[in-house]
Amino acid sequence: MENNTDIFVLTSVVIVLFLVFIIATVREFNAMSSTKFVEEEEGGPRAEMLRLIGKLFTDDRLGDITKANLKNAVKNAIDELNPQDSTKQGQEKQEG
Repeated sequence: MENNTDIFVLTSVVIVLFLVFIIATVREFNAMSSTKFVEEEEGGPRAEMLRLIGKLFTDDRLGDITKANLKNAVKNAIDELNPQDSTKQGQEKQEG
């Protein structure tokens, strides 16, 4: 019994912390259900670029060829912004 006191102490601490976690989670969910979530419009350069792309592709005045050219230009720009994909493409070019 003397050898197991540390196990009993640690187990009781873990149980208390788990109960505190459960109580805090329940309280937070109750608080969230009583308040209304106000969604804010996303900002920043990424959001602005996505809005611009969306406006370009929903514009009926642009032809299909123009939209295809814009799509390719945007795809190339996004590929350049993503460093992981560009390193993979560079390795594939060197291997191939």
